[in-house]
Amino acid sequence: MAAAVVTAFALVTGTAACGGGGSGADSDTIELWLMGDKAKAMDTVSTAFTAETGIKVKVQSIPWKNARDKMSTAIASGDGPDVVQVGHSFLAEFADAGALLDLSDKVAGTPELAAANFFPASAETMQVGGKVVSVPWIADTRVLFYRTDVLQEAGYPQAPATWDELKGTATKLAARGDGNYGIGLNTDDQFLPIILTWQAGGEVAQGDRATFDTAPFRRAVEFERSFFTAGLTPKKAQPDADMVQGFKTGKIPMFVSGPYMATLLGNQAPELAGKWAVAPMPKDRTGTSLMAGSNLAIFSESEKADESVQLMAYLSRKQTQEQWFQATNDLPARQDSLEALGSGGDANLAVYYRQMSDAKIVPQIKAWGAVAPEMVRLMQQVCVGDNQPESAITGFAAKAGELTGAG
Repeated sequence: MAAAVVTAFALVTGTAACGGGGSGADSDTIELWLMGDKAKAMDTVSTAFTAETGIKVKVQSIPWKNARDKMSTAIASGDGPDVVQVGHSFLAEFADAGALLDLSDKVAGTPELAAANFFPASAETMQVGGKVVSVPWIADTRVLFYRTDVLQEAGYPQAPATWDELKGTATKLAARGDGNYGIGLNTDDQFLPIILTWQAGGEVAQGDRATFDTAPFRRAVEFERSFFTAGLTPKKAQPDADMVQGFKTGKIPMFVSGPYMATLLGNQAPELAGKWAVAPMPKDRTGTSLMAGSNLAIFSESEKADESVQLMAYLSRKQTQEQWFQATNDLPARQDSLEALGSGGDANLAVYYRQMSDAKIVPQIKAWGAVAPEMVRLMQQVCVGDNQPESAITGFAAKAGELTGAG
């Protein structure tokens, strides 16, 4: 059973732990695996944790592109972590594989890990199948990035606040000609149609079943498609680097993305400082956006659960979350941490806080990962292909239902 759990965990996520956690015989050491290149930043935080608790932390940073190979090697060697960073989209599959420790009792006795500390949508990710299996750590959302100077010149002193305003603004901006567009949308963004469906008053799942054969989803697809058919957005997918370049030149003066793009803009287009801003998502019936991010979990085979919970509690403190943002630009999942950061005069942080207060998570369905490429295929078919939306949506809805066990 243990071998099956670890194998499932590795195949799904590229992370695993064997032999009772990665700290081995070091009774005063726990091992933490992070995704991305954040080990140096964590070393500073963990040093303070060790000084307070006496518990040492061995930090290992796993590059996203190498995660699967690295974790497969770890499984074979029997050397895995005690605490692991887990993206929202993998939680259901991890939990279903039995790879995540049930933290229900431990969280109940640890104030720093109380669900009330976090944004409501982030708090929803804590439970899978009625058990607490992780704790929110890093938050992410989708907002509208826009060139304030370009919009001002076109007669728009503020960002569009509704679907109608977004379409009207994009139309006028695209009318500049000379290869200029109104907005940059990507058909390979699996989340935008879901966000638009929420805004249109719909849901995309009922229980463990995907439900896309609905009027709100059809409205969402038609709305996104309309930008492509009207020539308001490039038909070719725009990688982040291309989006930054288009934003820099003004050819793509608006786009929808996460806060990480603010870091890219600061690094790759510093000359735009003071010429761009973010705004909440334009609304239809609502302005709901996506709550994404990653949580901290304890692998079920760890022999150091109590020490691991102490680390998770430390990382979840208000001050620690603010320090982590200052070091990495990763937004905190704690509401009061982001609120405090936003009150310091950074208008963008204030927008992130506002948007995260009106956000939802992708349904915690085990097979959801299989739906994502089908969503991308649908949007490519109806936005840049010749497929008619009505029949394409019907086919996609049936496929998504089949993948998630519906009907």
